[in-house]
Amino acid sequence: MGPQKTIKNLVKAGVLLSTAGLMMGNQSCEQKAAPQRELKRIVEMGKITAPSITLPQGGSFDFQYVANQQVYGVLQKSEHFALRYAPPVVEVPTTNANGDTKFFNVTTNDKVMMKAFASNSGASEKPQYSKDAECLINLPNARIAGSVNAFEMIGGAGVQIGFNAAGPIDVSGLTGLGFSIEWAQLALSMMATHPLTNGLLAGGNVTSNQTKTKVNFTLDVGAFSVGPSAYYQTPLAKVTESALTKGVNTIYDGLKSKEEWYSRVLMDHDSHLVILGGTNVNAKVGDQFSIYNELYYWEGDPCNSKYYGGGAATPVATIELDWVGDEVSRGKVVTQTDENPVLGAKVKILKLVPDTAAKTAK
Repeated sequence: MGPQKTIKNLVKAGVLLSTAGLMMGNQSCEQKAAPQRELKRIVEMGKITAPSITLPQGGSFDFQYVANQQVYGVLQKSEHFALRYAPPVVEVPTTNANGDTKFFNVTTNDKVMMKAFASNSGASEKPQYSKDAECLINLPNARIAGSVNAFEMIGGAGVQIGFNAAGPIDVSGLTGLGFSIEWAQLALSMMATHPLTNGLLAGGNVTSNQTKTKVNFTLDVGAFSVGPSAYYQTPLAKVTESALTKGVNTIYDGLKSKEEWYSRVLMDHDSHLVILGGTNVNAKVGDQFSIYNELYYWEGDPCNSKYYGGGAATPVATIELDWVGDEVSRGKVVTQTDENPVLGAKVKILKLVPDTAAKTAK
């Protein structure tokens, strides 16, 4: 082989290697650009506490009310939490025509499908509860609460309105009904607690430095004293929303590092199980879950005494979702041991189908 041919072959090899490298790089970018799917955690919202804001010329503004209104919106938009307003199984004081004292508190569409599933399997729509797990079905993954520790509106010429760690800011020296506000800042603490023990699962603080925002607007004291509607029309609402969003994300980071996602079995139809969580938690057909009959430790009677914890080493069954509703999903039993899953059994993620909507890098 002549020297010229050797050089050409080397150049060819170099081009092929470079092309292969670029292709591998593109594949790597595409893989990185499609983040792994996650399911939202089912949570209940407690209360955000906050003092009222003393206004110049007398009167006050109920800041706690607007903070609680806004946190619901933040949780509804969250990619990490599914906000639940009421338990999925409700106990009624009197029995209905069928003698039932419990009914499913889920969406109308979900009720229709669950009734059809029960009819097709030959089972009664009325749930037959395992005593050890009955009280666990209605429990969220966590309860969220918080407190606003400071909310300060700062303007020129020494204008300060709101409250801080020391208490309400003295506004007795301020005269007039309109004030130019340049900056706003808010500090808050948020926490997620265990639904049974009330023990702290995750907590975090958002400081005033993290939320300090240039707002540049005129505070109309007269409008503020009437009600919260004027507040939502000002940049202050964005400052509060931003702080609450930071707090919620901090809570999620803490929960994720401490406890894996889980749900509960709601109904058992032998070949299929109905579990809590549907599109509200971002579940998809094809998702697979492991089912655990946990052993729970109580001080006395199960569900009527102090709870000390529980767990299970191995699953009793695995399921694959074949139908996803609004708040519940049905899964076909893929594998099962000699032990049947109990209602209220813990549901853990085994495998999630890829998110087909995920965008890849170009």
